[in-house]
Amino acid sequence: MAEPLIRPADLVPFVPDIDMGKAQEMCDDVLALAGLAAPCLDDENLDPKKAAAAKAILRGAVLRWNEAGEGARKQVTDRTGPFEHSETIDNSTPRRSTRLWPTEITDLQAICAGDGGGRKAWGYDTAGSGGIQHGDTCAINLGATFCDCGAIYTGAGGGPLWGTGE
Repeated sequence: MAEPLIRPADLVPFVPDIDMGKAQEMCDDVLALAGLAAPCLDDENLDPKKAAAAKAILRGAVLRWNEAGEGARKQVTDRTGPFEHSETIDNSTPRRSTRLWPTEITDLQAICAGDGGGRKAWGYDTAGSGGIQHGDTCAINLGATFCDCGAIYTGAGGGPLWGTGE
């Protein structure tokens, strides 16, 4: 079994006194949610660069969850010129939501999409090439405003009056 993308030890540099039981539960939660949003993250052979990027996103989500309810009420005043804006930020009530933000989900899905595995956008030409097929040496192909290969006389798709030498 592959090592999980995020472990409680990955949180310690940011929150040295984190409860390891709580950290394990949050890591399990975020891995389950991420696996639903971006199934490739459960692949044991996930590219190391993609795994590192996913770990960064997941760690950010877990740290956000951990901060909910850790603070207290705080009055913030912002002054710009003659205008003053004041607001109270309340981080004292636990509001732990084990949800990934839409941007995090999009970023995780982009990791799974990666380089597209060789998949490219495609389409079908339903109108056909149409138009007049001029010879390689026609004056129009050289930037002139007139046709000197005779394609205008053969109709759409008829090609030049004279052969192309093939």
